Amino acid sequence: MTREQAEALAEALGEAAQGDLANKTDLVATKSELRTEIAELRMELKTEIAELRTDLKTEIAATKTDLLKWIIGAIGFQSAVILGAVVSLARVLAK
Repeated sequence: MTREQAEALAEALGEAAQGDLANKTDLVATKSELRTEIAELRMELKTEIAELRTDLKTEIAATKTDLLKWIIGAIGFQSAVILGAVVSLARVLAK
């Protein structure tokens, strides 16, 4: 490579590097921009957490309702079995 070619290549690479740096100035954030972004992210997280809490409370309420139905059903069934046993025992003892 001749000296002229090397200088031209070095100059072209230098210009390209300067152009790349000039285009990347939007990658630098100020403290206020970062604070704003963090505040927005916090608000998003708070909103998501509130939604999850609401969903969880709804699921817990539904689970309580289902459990209550099963418990009342089981108590009813046990009461019927005990009542049947008492009636059967009364019939046997009455004879």
